[in-house]
Amino acid sequence: MIHANDSEILTHLEKTTTQAKTNMRYFYLDNIRALAMFVGVIFHAALAFSPLMHNLWFSAGGEGSTSIDMVIYFTHLFRMPIFFLVSGFLAIMLIQKRGIGGFLKNRLMRILLPFIIFLPILGIGMFLAIGWALGNVEALSPMLQLIQAMQENPSAPPPSMSTMHLWFLFNLFLFCLTTAALFKFNFFKSKLVQKVSSVKFILFVLPVLMIPATFSQPAPLPAAEKLYPELWSFGIYGLFFLFGCIMYLKQNLLDELEPHIHKLLTVSIIAYAVFYNLLPASIDPEALILIINNGFEPTWDHIPMAICEAFVGVYMTVYCLLISRRVLNKQNKVLRFFADSSYWVYLIHLPVLLMIQFTLSNVAMNMWLKFVVGTGATFIISMLSYLLFVRWTPIGWLLNGKRKKSSPQSLGKIGNK
Repeated sequence: MIHANDSEILTHLEKTTTQAKTNMRYFYLDNIRALAMFVGVIFHAALAFSPLMHNLWFSAGGEGSTSIDMVIYFTHLFRMPIFFLVSGFLAIMLIQKRGIGGFLKNRLMRILLPFIIFLPILGIGMFLAIGWALGNVEALSPMLQLIQAMQENPSAPPPSMSTMHLWFLFNLFLFCLTTAALFKFNFFKSKLVQKVSSVKFILFVLPVLMIPATFSQPAPLPAAEKLYPELWSFGIYGLFFLFGCIMYLKQNLLDELEPHIHKLLTVSIIAYAVFYNLLPASIDPEALILIINNGFEPTWDHIPMAICEAFVGVYMTVYCLLISRRVLNKQNKVLRFFADSSYWVYLIHLPVLLMIQFTLSNVAMNMWLKFVVGTGATFIISMLSYLLFVRWTPIGWLLNGKRKKSSPQSLGKIGNK
């Protein structure tokens, strides 16, 4: 039997524990999320040399390497899941710290407003970069040839609007709205959440729940870049976001998953080997146009790929979290700078990267050297622009929150200050 004083003590302990959790600094989550975004830059740089995407990527050249495909489509299965999982973790932390109203206000400032501001700016940047390429690149890629043909055909339909590579912000804001509603109705205190906060659920049930969504989309997974909510994105990235919420509420869940770390990697490698062998050598532009116009109609032979995508996505995300907790759970000036700059770098990198790759396409240079130079120059330009024009300016305040130069940086720069 619990007496009144005991109840008061328990309530005080619960509040103290919650406050301690919200004040903790999870450096490894901050660092791995920044790393996932930087890998996204490398992914886009590598598409120019991807045999699979040769017909579809703007800056694709005459050379490609299957080894690039093998690596980048492996990371493609878990780099964005990592981002959404960490965002879900931090969402619950922020709700507990500021309340639902404060959480939504923060999300509006750090996610929705940058999306609204940068989408037209980046659209103009992409338009100018592609326009420059059409007039200056000697050997146009298949995609540039298609764009040129559409421009010369007055009856060709205009390109559809999309969120481009800012789709992650649009979807993230939708997930935050959903999470606020769930929190308002005490979903995270329900018995269901308690039941799913287990190793067995994460390893065996969570991937299965994602299979319908992975089955509904072509492989490798496209970006959820429509200007309206896409249900399949909730069925994959939304579940990773929810997984992050649960992980915050049960913070020993990673400890319970730790003994399975080697199994996670082994199963992921085997599943990815199956997935990669089922991928086509290249994607036909006409087939893609049919998908865009009529939607993707999966067949039964797509099931093995969908299963592999789901399991690799979950297992490698957990594996990366466990590894990062071992080696990245620290902070210093260098790591802090990279974490701070990652939001800006990812926002503006694509037009910068394409301009560099378009310029290099006219230069006689080894493919691998072009890849390294293009990627390196993109990072250098993006980070210098962050250091000179963003870090201590209103743009930086918008993206990361206003702070004094001498103050330590807190966790989660994509909208957690």
